[in-house]
Amino acid sequence: MTQTDQIADSYRAVTVQGAWYGPTLAELIAKTSPEEAVTPPIPGAHTISALLQHLLLWNERVRKTCEGTAMPRWEAEKEWAEPAIPWNELVARWNQSRDELEERIRNFPTEDLGKQVPGRDYPYETLFPGIVQHTIYHSGQIAMVLSMLRSGSR
Repeated sequence: MTQTDQIADSYRAVTVQGAWYGPTLAELIAKTSPEEAVTPPIPGAHTISALLQHLLLWNERVRKTCEGTAMPRWEAEKEWAEPAIPWNELVARWNQSRDELEERIRNFPTEDLGKQVPGRDYPYETLFPGIVQHTIYHSGQIAMVLSMLRSGSR
C-alpha cells in the first residue's frame, strides 16, 4: 500500500466509514435535519451548515492545488461570511467533493509528496494528512453542535 493510499484510506475512514473515535462525518450529516443544520447552538456560534460549507471550501482548495492552483491565503472573516448554500445542495456538493478529493489523494504520485504546495511553504505530505486532521476537528465541532441542539443546552 502506498503512502497516498494510506492517507486516502484515513480520509475515507473519517468521512464515510471506519472512524476509530466515533461517528464519521457522513453519519453526523445523516442525523442532521435541515432545521438543525442552520440553527446556531448559541448566539454567534457556527452552525452545522457553516462548518460543513467550510469543509467543502477546503476540500476544493486542496483538490485544486493538486492541479497546480495556488492555495489562497486564509482570510477567516471573508471565508466564514460566504453566502449559505441550502442544506440539501450542500450535502450533495460535500459528498461529491469528498469522493473527488479521496480519489485525487489516492492517485497523487507518491514521488510528488515532497513537492511544495503552490502558495504554501510546506509539501503535499503535510497538506494531505492535514486535511484529514482538519476534517476530524470540524466533525467534532459538528457532533458537539448537534448534541447541544438536541439537549436543549443553548
